[in-house]
Amino acid sequence: MIINHKKIFYLIVIFFSIFFSFHVGAVEFRGVGSETYNGIKTTKKINATLETAKKNACTNAFDKYVQGMEESKRMIFESIQGPIYQNLNEYMSCETMIEENIDKKKKKVTVVMKANIDETRLNIEIKKNSKVFSTKSDDKSKLAMIFFSRTIDAQRSYDERVSKKKKTSSGVDINEEETDTGVTSSTTETSSTETGGSTLKKADVSMYKVDDNDTVKIEAAMKEIFTKARFEPRSGKRLVRKNWKKLRGDIVESLENGGSIPDEARWDIEDILIDKGINYVVFAYFDVGVPETDPATGSQVIAVALNYAEIMNLGGSEPVSLGTISGIQIRGKGSNNDIAKNNAIASASKEAGKRIVALINSKGLN
Repeated sequence: MIINHKKIFYLIVIFFSIFFSFHVGAVEFRGVGSETYNGIKTTKKINATLETAKKNACTNAFDKYVQGMEESKRMIFESIQGPIYQNLNEYMSCETMIEENIDKKKKKVTVVMKANIDETRLNIEIKKNSKVFSTKSDDKSKLAMIFFSRTIDAQRSYDERVSKKKKTSSGVDINEEETDTGVTSSTTETSSTETGGSTLKKADVSMYKVDDNDTVKIEAAMKEIFTKARFEPRSGKRLVRKNWKKLRGDIVESLENGGSIPDEARWDIEDILIDKGINYVVFAYFDVGVPETDPATGSQVIAVALNYAEIMNLGGSEPVSLGTISGIQIRGKGSNNDIAKNNAIASASKEAGKRIVALINSKGLN
């Protein structure tokens, strides 16, 4: 028998390609399920009860995944959850039993199952059911991006002020002493002064530097997310380019002094974008942290956080806020600071983009 090694090699490659294509977008959850049986315990009855308990455990694992969904994403999911729950095997693999327990007294079978949920496929279903996904290419919602990235340039810390005080007293002390002949008294005169300063503690002050190179990377990462969600992302600074120099100056000054994007600059930008037929604008700024060293691996670690993002709907007579997003923080690792920072920026930007898309879609305005 002649073994075709090349054919075997290709079959192995195909197998692992299929295996990893599922698990790359999969997340693992464990679920608990139970079921009772009646009458006398038999092997057939236990096996049937066990299968039902397994199904209950797999459903429980999926329920846990759903409960952890971001709010705006879950709102869309709940509108399509019926068909998904009816075909759970298409959205997850749940074949591995972790624990099994048979309680003879209570006639109850309990199991713990491990489920690998295909998050990528679920995200596709959610996007397909958003209004923006179903619009024609000529009618795609135009979304402008006004993004900034700033890095801590200097930080001044103030310790609590300690003042040494020297006291001398001023007054008359009367000392009385009882004697055999009566009460006698003597006086001692002292002088008193007190010196010292304020006991108030100054707040720590951070100075920032806006980095346009990091801003470009954020915009590129988010643009990918917006495009896949069937929006038409546009660079905000290009749309307002005639006024950008002054607007940027006002924004940068505020951000570098620890503030946010000024309202006056936002309002001017919104007015220009409305005249250009833009549907949405996202104002956001990210904070890039100070490099650290991972004590376990020696790799460089940098945290990037979405400080603030607000999505404005420009389609009505007046701009309307759809909501704000914050609190996203991603730590990136790398052999040097640049790699660590780029990894953190890419991950934080993509996560922010996903939440922005989910928030817009949950409003059902497109």
